[in-house]
Amino acid sequence: MRRMISNQAGERGAITIHVAIALIALLSFMSFVADYGLMWVSRRQAQNTADAGALAGAVSLVHEGSNTTAKALAGYYAANNAIWGGGNTYDGTTAGNVDVYTSGTAAGDSNVPPCGTNKGCVRVDVFRNEPDLNGVMRGAALPVFFGRLFGLTQQGVRATATAQTANGNSIKCMLPFAVIDRWSDTYDDKVDTTYFPNDGLSGTAGWTQNDEFQSTNGDTYVGPYDGNPDHTGWRVNTDFGRQIIIKAGSLSDKTYSSGWALQIDLPDSTGSQDYKWNIENCNPQAVGIADKDATCSTVDWEHGCVSIKTGMAQGPTDQGIEKDAQSVVDTDPGAQWNSSYTGVAPAGLTGAIVDSSGALDMSTPRIRPIVVIDIANYMAQGCSGTTCIGKVANIIGFFVEGMCKDVTLDNGMVCPNPTKDVVGRIVTLPGSFATGVGTTDDSASFIKVIKLVR
Repeated sequence: MRRMISNQAGERGAITIHVAIALIALLSFMSFVADYGLMWVSRRQAQNTADAGALAGAVSLVHEGSNTTAKALAGYYAANNAIWGGGNTYDGTTAGNVDVYTSGTAAGDSNVPPCGTNKGCVRVDVFRNEPDLNGVMRGAALPVFFGRLFGLTQQGVRATATAQTANGNSIKCMLPFAVIDRWSDTYDDKVDTTYFPNDGLSGTAGWTQNDEFQSTNGDTYVGPYDGNPDHTGWRVNTDFGRQIIIKAGSLSDKTYSSGWALQIDLPDSTGSQDYKWNIENCNPQAVGIADKDATCSTVDWEHGCVSIKTGMAQGPTDQGIEKDAQSVVDTDPGAQWNSSYTGVAPAGLTGAIVDSSGALDMSTPRIRPIVVIDIANYMAQGCSGTTCIGKVANIIGFFVEGMCKDVTLDNGMVCPNPTKDVVGRIVTLPGSFATGVGTTDDSASFIKVIKLVR
């Protein structure tokens, strides 16, 4: 009996040792779950912050075109997304915990993959107690709870995101005009260097608004479809801001001149009032760019085969552009072209749309899409009457300045019919990308979309 009592007394407190060991293991596991989980939640929030900033910057690039504006907007959205309840700061210095980079060659721009030094990318880096590219610790540390028991006093996260403006190929709200694309002007029997300094030069450099397309005398056209880098059409890096005169074309004499245009017969449009409505409002039909091998034997709006009517109705055009209270010009009457504005146009060019106070206004509703038709395809059809089908070689943004009689023209250009002709500027505009639809060569893509690439 004495031996049994002695054995039981010797085992007293053994469970305490097991519990202590288990508590250490449980605390370690709790530290891993709680603190490591906090880090991963914060990492996700940091990535959301970087994504939001990069996308906001790219949206600004599409609408405004300015790297400076894109940086400011990217930084604003990054700063307004919290990480574990803590705000972020973007001030362009290491005092903040957000860095924003834009691709380009101007002062303040960087080499940002995949754009390199070409304009079009916005990168946002976010730090919380992590080193930046120069090894400088940035941002407040994230809290640690149970890890302090094991000597872990702080932790951090870092995230990066890059958004890129890419090429689009489809858009809605089309102006009901079809304008002829640019050609290589080899033959010119109406040289006028007084108003057109380049007139008389050979090739696309010699194309001016007083020229006529004369294929029988050597003028040639190459559509700007994907795979045609040597196309003759308009290019973003050389023609952004180009002022063009859109004048009513005539099928009777088959004289295809620069700016020659006809009326687009958009869906559910049966007369001049519908035509005017399409000028003043947004027709919901999406129109795409045609594939380079398309023949456009039937109308197919989504794939770039559009119905074209003869001429352009003078009265409804004038009313829809600037006379009606709801005309295009009246949607933003203060918008105007500033030829000296820098930071929006591609490298080597200047100019942008500003409001009445001089502030950037590249998102003005006076920018509308216009289809650019393949003149070679159109002529091959032998079009006459109102049954013609146009092949969409490109879609450009067109800043509507107004009817020619009310617009100051570059270089003293003259409109054939000031009360009938529409004047505007070639610019970029946001659109969409549709699968199974044709695309243009990169140099000719005026429709822009946004994608997160990193």
